[in-house]
Amino acid sequence: MPFDVPHNPVTVSQDDLVALKALARHAKAPETRQAVMNGVGDTRSPFRTRGLDFQEMRAYQPGDDIRQINWRMTAKYGKPFTKLYTEEKERPVYLVCDMRSRMKFASRGDFKSVVAARLTMFLGWLAERKRDRIRTLLILPDLIKTRRLDSGEDGLLHFIPDVTAAAVPTQTGADETSLTQAVTEIGRMAESGALIFVCSDCRDMTTATVKELARIGRKSEIALIQIYDEMEARLPTGVFPMTNGRERIVVNTAEKGLQDTFARSFRQQTAFIRENATRYGWGYVPVRTTDEYLALVAAFCLRGQG
Repeated sequence: MPFDVPHNPVTVSQDDLVALKALARHAKAPETRQAVMNGVGDTRSPFRTRGLDFQEMRAYQPGDDIRQINWRMTAKYGKPFTKLYTEEKERPVYLVCDMRSRMKFASRGDFKSVVAARLTMFLGWLAERKRDRIRTLLILPDLIKTRRLDSGEDGLLHFIPDVTAAAVPTQTGADETSLTQAVTEIGRMAESGALIFVCSDCRDMTTATVKELARIGRKSEIALIQIYDEMEARLPTGVFPMTNGRERIVVNTAEKGLQDTFARSFRQQTAFIRENATRYGWGYVPVRTTDEYLALVAAFCLRGQG
């Protein structure tokens, strides 16, 4: 099965997001050059295989698994003891999907909003494959929408209309919501031991955002997926018309110092995100709108799993 399915680079459809279910169900960590370049090749999987929690030690009884005999206690007391386990409880997984106006953009490849939507659903299907409990948070231009999904695939199917509606390119004013507000909301919701994915361009990540994520990270696991377009990292040279959907201007990117200032701002923000991810032990995957982003995130999420 190819690691992607045909899709619209500008918006997402229900069929596209449903098709990601089969991809997630059969996905294994791919060996990709981009994964190595982005530093996710040796990352421990956040979707760790469900294991067992130790419950108690008791005297061996006929029928117990001999592989669980505690030989140290057996030697000490002169009779066999065995370890009992219970299956780990399902894990709460929180999916944060940035669908603000700033995400409805790409100079090449898929819109950042399309990347965020498809990655969110791909992660959702991976979590459903592990039978984890899924909570979602959509960052919209003027509000934050949370949803507690029903268990199983029906819950994700009911979430899809929210995603497709949010991904539609619209002409709106400036975004009123911030990444810090969204993270603060997650902090109110998140249970101990949760796994939290944030799919965003992270352009407005500040020290306040980091402080809240660090607080949440003391009891949960966090993974940041930074989505960016090449033009955000480096301006092309020339004279270009630009619009925000309401106003139109012409920009000469060859003006002295403009390209250097623009590139420096992007490098500084990316370094800020990466350094804090390293400092606090968060997962971190940067993806461009032209990358094979599903393969990159699969390499991060499924590393070391069969």
